[in-house]
Parts: sequence; C-alpha cells; structure tokens
Amino acid sequence: MLRLYIAEKPSMGREIAKCLKGPVARHDGYLVTGEGVVTWLFGHILRQAEPQEYDARYKRWRAEDLPILPQAWKLYVAKGSEKQFAVVKNLIAKADEIVHAGDPDREGQLLVDEVLDYLGNEKPVKRILLNALDEKSIKSANAHLRDNAAFYPLKQSALARARADWLIGMNLSRAYTLAARRAGH
Repeated sequence: MLRLYIAEKPSMGREIAKCLKGPVARHDGYLVTGEGVVTWLFGHILRQAEPQEYDARYKRWRAEDLPILPQAWKLYVAKGSEKQFAVVKNLIAKADEIVHAGDPDREGQLLVDEVLDYLGNEKPVKRILLNALDEKSIKSANAHLRDNAAFYPLKQSALARARADWLIGMNLSRAYTLAARRAGH
C-alpha cells in the first residue's frame, strides 16, 4: 500500500520524510521512505483564471461588462509549477492513500484540497495537523491522522475568501480604472 504525503512546501516535506521510518531516497520532486512517499507543492500551484480566460471579451476593460461573475470557477496550473504539478499528479495516480500535510490553517487546507479536487481524486485522504516541525510533533501527529473530510468547512472558508478577493479585486480594479480614465487620468 502506497501512502502519499503532500506537503504545502518542500521544507515541510523534508521534515516529514526525516521522521518516517527507513532511509530517505531523494528523487526529483519527491522523497521515498519506508513509510511512504513525500511530495510537496510550492504554495498555490494552481491559480484562479483571469477574466479573459472565462470570456475573450473581458480582455478589453469595459464598464458594460461589469460585474464579472464566473458561472463556474476555473483553475489553471501556475506558470513555473508545471513540473512539480506533474510529479504530484503522477504520485496521486499511484497512491492508495493520501495524507494532506498543508499548514493547519484555512489557506493550508485549501492549497492541497484544491489540487486533489482539480485532479478528481477519489482515494482516501487523511489529514496530518502539524503545528511544529520537530521530530516529536511530527511523529505524534502522524500517529493521530484524521479524516480530511472533517476539514471541509475550513476549505470552504478559504475558498470563499479567495473567490471574494477575486470578485472584489477584478471588478473594482476595472471599475476604478475606467472611472479614472473617464475623469481624464
């Protein structure tokens, strides 16, 4: 059975791997231990679509197009993250069980969950809650994994904040810019 740990960042992945049984074998984008494979993201490995990626007409900023309200939200692999995303995708395909090792806050919850959702993961996902990266804390947390589904509200909270930021940022930036242009700026 292959257990895959997905950390939020490489440094966290290395600390987790050091605390798992067996020697650690380094590979490009992941580590193999006696207790499983550890890989990582680089923070937001996925990005929210830009307005023009929803509809080409949004490439031109026009007041009559505001507000821009996506019917279905889109994500894309962030530029510069394609290689690591491919590593994570390949490892998820091989895994029997996944351990979500994002930071124990709403953003950390979303970072890993959005990748799992994007890839349509249906494999069991556990959650390791790491408040510290010392050996004792990691081993204790690994011995008390929880079902990731219990953290769904935390993910929804982060998703709501991210989408609100997008809606406000994209729409108000355009509205203020267009108003400033009309005022002669």
